[in-house]
Amino acid sequence: GLLQEAPSNMAWEPHQDADHFLIAVFKSRKGFEKHAKLIINSLENEIRALNGKIHLRSDRQSTWDIIDGWDNFVEPNHLNPAIFDFDSILIAGFKNSESVHTWWSSDQVFEVMKFRDPIEKMGLFTVDGLVEAFDVNSKTKLSFGDKLMLLEFLKLESFKPMQRYVDQYKRFSATALKDIGTQCNLTFAEGISGVLMNEFPVEAVCGSSWRTRSDLTSWYECSNYQKVLMPLRYDHARCLTVVVPLFEDNLDTYRKASATTGTKLKGLQLKS
Repeated sequence: GLLQEAPSNMAWEPHQDADHFLIAVFKSRKGFEKHAKLIINSLENEIRALNGKIHLRSDRQSTWDIIDGWDNFVEPNHLNPAIFDFDSILIAGFKNSESVHTWWSSDQVFEVMKFRDPIEKMGLFTVDGLVEAFDVNSKTKLSFGDKLMLLEFLKLESFKPMQRYVDQYKRFSATALKDIGTQCNLTFAEGISGVLMNEFPVEAVCGSSWRTRSDLTSWYECSNYQKVLMPLRYDHARCLTVVVPLFEDNLDTYRKASATTGTKLKGLQLKS
């Protein structure tokens, strides 16, 4: 039973300049994908106009890798609709929650939202970050080095164990370098703190960024993750775990990052 708890003194402390993150997910109406993209572009422009940073934007599902929770992404049958069937992800960093609300309640965003019909469903949530966001357009992005983001979208079935889940997630990521020899750059791991649009049941979210696919794999396959985090998640939540490239325009680097590890990630199901 050595694996049961992460050391409590090692929690990942938020950086003093940590941002407040907007997590936005969208599902385009069939046949209106181009129009939906334009609306998301407009929302993105208004975020930048208020000094928000676009940390990630991805509309190309073909570049995503679903490593757990496929049935929550594509419905297995009509009796079990997929709860996280979005086709676009936008993550933005704001200085604080007030800035998010200034953006959301602005006349410009109000105007954009009048034309939202091409977007069948949207979820806009805020979460406290652990680090400062960076903008994918900034000149420093190449020196930043991380190419991939591991994202977990969670619908909770019980609250307390999932609070333990995000706390453990933070502790294990803080000790990852010591435990598995790989740095885990955790961006956020929290229950949702604010809901702006609630058309997807996102109630908690974890996100970390990675230089290579093999680094990400070593985190996902380590015993802390597989034997402590994953059983908690399976017992108390429905989850979609997805790997998304941070820079969509730069997919060659992503393919190279992907090729550095021979094994395609397996959604390791634990034998009970």
